[in-house]
Amino acid sequence: MRGIRKMMYIGLSVSLVALFLSPLRALGDESVKLSSPPLPPKALEGLSVTDIASLEAGKIVVLKQDSGEGKNKKSLIKASLLFDQPIEKVWSMLKQTDRQKEYLPHLREAKIIEGNNDGNITEFMLKIMFFNIRYRVDHKFENGTYKLSWHLDPNYKNDLKELYGYYQLYKVDDTHTLARYGSRVDIGLLVPAFIEDALTRKDLPTALGNVKKWIDSGGKFREND
Repeated sequence: MRGIRKMMYIGLSVSLVALFLSPLRALGDESVKLSSPPLPPKALEGLSVTDIASLEAGKIVVLKQDSGEGKNKKSLIKASLLFDQPIEKVWSMLKQTDRQKEYLPHLREAKIIEGNNDGNITEFMLKIMFFNIRYRVDHKFENGTYKLSWHLDPNYKNDLKELYGYYQLYKVDDTHTLARYGSRVDIGLLVPAFIEDALTRKDLPTALGNVKKWIDSGGKFREND
């Protein structure tokens, strides 16, 4: 009799453990995993295990951040983020460059001067304290590979000395998209260094966080809300 009771106790314990673990297991199965299915090697290049875990948790990962000193001030800053939207949705929204004023700090104007399916030229105006910074950006859309790149329009008298950047998108699954990002900004000598800081290392996590919120909300998020 004692043996039967022991077996019943063990069976009940196993059942209870299974009962409590099954919701956790189901929850884990629903969460996104960047390692399954496997992505192209370049998609996760330079990312540590900790970086990947942070991305899966919805955080922005900055891989190389400007130190704000000497030549490093003009170095390429790289970052990664994971969107909770299909790749086609993310791609179509990123190409709407004139809507950046809806979510980017300091951006007051954004209008497309000319464009087609392969890219556009967009004029921007930043306002930081009492400084207005106007410039035009030439965007290139590589629709077949989901790569968006940009640089200053050389035919316009820009208030920036240099601007370069890119987004490279990778499909994770039907509802998640990994983005690799890079950017370099050089304001030049006519504008105080703190403004360059605001456009690069200090505001980058906030700016990319706003991009994620805007796209994940289907364009409903507003930076000033």
